[in-house]
Amino acid sequence: MKKYRILALLLLLLSLTTLCLGLACAEEADPTLPPDKVLYKQGDNKAEIKQIKLRLYELGYYNSSNLNREFNSTMTRTVKTFQEQNGLEVTGKITVADKEFLFSDAAQPYVEPTPTPAPTPEPLPEQRPLMDPAAPERDADGYLADGTEYFYENDEDGQWCYLSGDLQILINRYERPSVPLIWYETEIFMRNGQQFLTTETNPKRPGTRFSYPFDIATNNKYVLGFTDDFYGHRINRKEREGIVIRNGEVICDDDYSKRLHNLPNLDMMAQFPDGSLKCYRSSTITSEELLALGAVNVYCFGPVVISEGQIDEYIPAGYYDTKSPRQLLGMIEPNHYLLVSVQGRTKNSEGSGLRFPTDLMLQRGVVEGFNLDGGNTMALIFRGRMLNNLAKWKNKTFVRTVTSLIGVGISDNAIPVEEE
Repeated sequence: MKKYRILALLLLLLSLTTLCLGLACAEEADPTLPPDKVLYKQGDNKAEIKQIKLRLYELGYYNSSNLNREFNSTMTRTVKTFQEQNGLEVTGKITVADKEFLFSDAAQPYVEPTPTPAPTPEPLPEQRPLMDPAAPERDADGYLADGTEYFYENDEDGQWCYLSGDLQILINRYERPSVPLIWYETEIFMRNGQQFLTTETNPKRPGTRFSYPFDIATNNKYVLGFTDDFYGHRINRKEREGIVIRNGEVICDDDYSKRLHNLPNLDMMAQFPDGSLKCYRSSTITSEELLALGAVNVYCFGPVVISEGQIDEYIPAGYYDTKSPRQLLGMIEPNHYLLVSVQGRTKNSEGSGLRFPTDLMLQRGVVEGFNLDGGNTMALIFRGRMLNNLAKWKNKTFVRTVTSLIGVGISDNAIPVEEE
């Protein structure tokens, strides 16, 4: 008897559901409804919405037929594009008239818009050579030949330098007061096995023991230190980390299934023993493949800004135009690199989107370029001193503590001058 009651209840529920759907469809098909009545909008979740999406897919407004019944922000943008290209009122909502037009023969397929030509970049200042008249003599490749070290620090003119027999570091500060904007260009040459070094504050438990970046640089005697992909923060907050490799060991292996344009989008830059750097977009390579290629370190933040000498499509698309502190690492050729550090969130430097440092890198000859973590994480440290000013965020002026750092060169003399 109980079995029949349950069956009767299920039949009743099915009948009520069918009745509700019938009423909804009757309302939407009602010829007495005004043409401007909104049928679907963002936040709705209906079976009919999937049919709308599939029709937009047929017309080329979606790239995939793997669609759901949710009217989300992506659908709002897609509907706006459809309305704009078909001469309809652009609202991002589907009205009675929109739906009728969409399923008619008059609906036009998607047309790729003509790209807007990029504005001509403002001419960059010429790269300044070392200005110290008392600098020691160097060999034909610019290195010291006598086994000594050379430090140069000129805060007023904005130039810092380190030279040895196998390492050259030259940092120049540039300004555009009219913006206002301040940025640092660090040119690095290496030979004889010198390479980018990485350190974790707690290798046994990555993502713990947060410290100031200048303290990490000083404790490791790094001549040059700069903040990396801030993967420890993602571990600490239990967020998706991406693929992170340090010193040949996989630390994190949790990539996206497709490339996104959020920040971080978990693109990668891999470092190899021959001094080369290579960018990879998220979801295009596995940790096993990276190790098989010989990757020593893989930095995971993103996006890739330059790959094989070409600007990445995400940069001119305008996804990353917010003015913030930025830090980008690029390779001109193996063992020759350019680090661009854009100061931001200060009175004398508002920061930039990613287009400015990307264009700068292209003009300087970078063929592989990658965006590291910026914002209040960004720190450029020379001889234990942070060169960029502290950034202000939410009425606080600070630099974030981190759990890892990239270093260049180790020297017993790489400590702040005031501590000597």
